Amino acid sequence: MVRSTHLARLRGGAFDVLVIGGGITGAGVVLEAAARGLSAALIERGDFAQGTSSWSTKLIHGGLRYLPMLDLAQVREGLEEQNFLLRNAPQLVRPLPFVLPLYRGATRPLGLRLPGPLRAALPLGLSLGLWTYDFLAGRRGGRRHRRLDTAAATALVPALRVDGLRRAFLYYDGLTDDARLTLTVLRTAAKRGAVVANYVEAVGVTAEAGRITGASLVDRRTGERFAVRAGMTINAAGLWAEDVARLAGPPPFRIRRAKGVHIVLSPARLRMRRAALVLPETDDGRVAFIIPWQGVLVVGTTDTEWNGPADDPDVTAGDVAYLLAHASRFLTLPLSTGDVVGAYAGLRPLISAGTVPSARLSRRHAVVRSAEGFYSIIGGKLTTYRRMAEDVINAATGRVGGMPSRTRTLPLDGSEGLDTALPALRARARGLGLPRSAFLHLLRTYGTEMSAVLDVVAERPRLGEPLNRGYPHIGAEVVVAVRDEMALGLADVLLRRTRLAHLLPRQGTEIAARVAALMGDELAWSVGTRAGQVDEYARSASRFAVSRLEAPAPAARGEGGEP
Repeated sequence: MVRSTHLARLRGGAFDVLVIGGGITGAGVVLEAAARGLSAALIERGDFAQGTSSWSTKLIHGGLRYLPMLDLAQVREGLEEQNFLLRNAPQLVRPLPFVLPLYRGATRPLGLRLPGPLRAALPLGLSLGLWTYDFLAGRRGGRRHRRLDTAAATALVPALRVDGLRRAFLYYDGLTDDARLTLTVLRTAAKRGAVVANYVEAVGVTAEAGRITGASLVDRRTGERFAVRAGMTINAAGLWAEDVARLAGPPPFRIRRAKGVHIVLSPARLRMRRAALVLPETDDGRVAFIIPWQGVLVVGTTDTEWNGPADDPDVTAGDVAYLLAHASRFLTLPLSTGDVVGAYAGLRPLISAGTVPSARLSRRHAVVRSAEGFYSIIGGKLTTYRRMAEDVINAATGRVGGMPSRTRTLPLDGSEGLDTALPALRARARGLGLPRSAFLHLLRTYGTEMSAVLDVVAERPRLGEPLNRGYPHIGAEVVVAVRDEMALGLADVLLRRTRLAHLLPRQGTEIAARVAALMGDELAWSVGTRAGQVDEYARSASRFAVSRLEAPAPAARGEGGEP
């Protein structure tokens, strides 16, 4: 995906579908349109996946917590989409086992407030719930849930608290890299003829005879203004969906923003690498997790109302203390801020429902027509992005209840022919001197498209060296991010293309100058521009550093997980 080429096609163009918003939902919509043979274009006012789509818990899941709510339809939909992704993007979405413990004295396990007489039957009820989860997912054999004895549970989670443990189960969900998934969906669409461009903003819409016929756009990098014609315009702007809908008239819906904070831990103390841990009870009736992801542990999430700026949700000392305290309740090694590598906050765009707390709002999606030729797709979650895209394109084309979409079986970029290509890719990586860790990282990031990274290493062998010692990411990935993935700034590479901002103890500032040099060579940056990029990134990365927060010590845990 070369930005200049896509911009040239976008300027003054006419398309069947124009998508506004380059997160996972918009990416799914533009792929859905392209897969149906429609001419399609997508614009994003910032970088791809810059909003909600890069700040998730990294899970592709059915939503175990919806079972106690008896929302089987939502669980079924999530598990169906999980199965599509496990098949269509195996390099990016992989099964992950979860250890789910139950403790004596728990009053709100999995967010379900139980009266005393029913608590004795909780293990049986949960076992039935997990059986239902497996049934809805169509699982047979190895990935079905099972009961764990204490030895098996602590083998997977060595620091698991066992005093008061009533029962432990193992079940499976999916793990992904949310930002890379978004980029992969966009690349898949581009290879099917779609036009995509980041840093392009819709500043108005055009109309004829009461119908929206396109949009007025501005390239935020150059200030250039131009127009695009479209048979239908799809608003997939997520957190900003109300603002975009306002371009076509008063928005017929309201978005509420819920803040979700995650902390990133070094895995050294907890030694969790093979399985995730469900934190089965929180003070606010939610479910949280400790998840092994790309060599670190992600703990989250919180769920609180957010009324501040959508571009910059903050992480507070209280957020960090909340997650450390709740994780420590179920571990034998109480956690402190000294274990934390970093933290990040994202916002969920939820469909407003009066005064219902954000944690209880549905994650379902809705398609809303604001005007003739203008549709909004709102709500939803990462897991169901493809279904959201299918629904909005069906509505916009008048095919509601039509034939199932091709995207249900469409391999995403890098997955087609992966098994066949694997031996040659492994041999080529070995011949270029890449260690096994780098090969596995490239395979899980790009699939067969890792050949483009290997091409760069073949041209410039020094770019096969790691960007930071002890991590598998190599310099050639920076070059590919610029050449093929429209990365224009350091944050685009460190936050969303490589994710090193979440993995490194100084949020990537320790390698910012080296990355700026590689990007600068590709983008013809001056010496001053390179230095300015490093300074700008250091300022933006500082908000992920927990060292700036003085969090209170985690609350002491009580029996059954209550403080």
